[in-house]
Amino acid sequence: MKLSSRFDSFRADADRLSSYLADFRFKVDYFTHWPHQDFKTLKNLVNTRIKLVLQTRGRSELTASEEQFTLSPGSVAVIPPYCVYSVQTYEGVDSYEVFFNLHPFIREHEFLQHFGFTRILHFPDVLTSADAAALAAGYDDIQTARDGCYAQLAALLTLLFVRLIRLRNAPALPAGSVSREQYIIAKLFDLLEASPGKNVRVEELCEALHVSQSYLYRCSRDVMNCSTSQLIIRYKMRYAQMLLRNPDLSIGEVAAAIGYDPFYFSTQFKKAFLVSPSQYRKSLLSCLKSR
Repeated sequence: MKLSSRFDSFRADADRLSSYLADFRFKVDYFTHWPHQDFKTLKNLVNTRIKLVLQTRGRSELTASEEQFTLSPGSVAVIPPYCVYSVQTYEGVDSYEVFFNLHPFIREHEFLQHFGFTRILHFPDVLTSADAAALAAGYDDIQTARDGCYAQLAALLTLLFVRLIRLRNAPALPAGSVSREQYIIAKLFDLLEASPGKNVRVEELCEALHVSQSYLYRCSRDVMNCSTSQLIIRYKMRYAQMLLRNPDLSIGEVAAAIGYDPFYFSTQFKKAFLVSPSQYRKSLLSCLKSR
């Protein structure tokens, strides 16, 4: 009886934050390592995913709007999607970058908004030497496609976010259930993913979803913080970014794959990312070669 009572006292019941985070999955698209970066300037960068900058050595400056952050060893910066920023590195910078989305994607904005990650945030002195070692090992495992490497990285991201959320002192957690608005946007993404090459109109989506244009606009604004038209364009630009990684596809072929003519595609891409599709591809391939 005494032994049973002792075991009962060590039973772990899930706390509210753990239960909330269990509803999400970190879907990592890119995990990059920048060793020995000296005096580099990168201007007007825009991501379609959440980006974590994890600095293990050296000093760099991150600028967005009128805010400037100085990153040093142990720093973590959280950069939300569609935020324009610039980076200046100095001598001997070593850092890791993780680009990811939260799934279910329809709740990503809810997560970012609740914990205050809707603007760039800098957390100094967060990474420990053990974290740096885990990042290095995790990066090596991913390079060799070792079994369990992505699960290990997702677990590391969860631990980091628990630490960052505790530092944020966020208010009470929102309800974990999916709202009707989030359900509608999830169905909208299903329609877009089924025909990425179709130049779909908002009216067609409303008809397929059996909702009015005004209600769909409200759903888009509440769930994704943008209009329905912007949501469609953002989806297509994300898909185009993925296609541009393939050097065998011409810009015209990428445009056709998302249902746009080349001129309209280039205009929308530059509006979203401040660079043309060809400049984006050139920069991407240059970065890959420099590693």
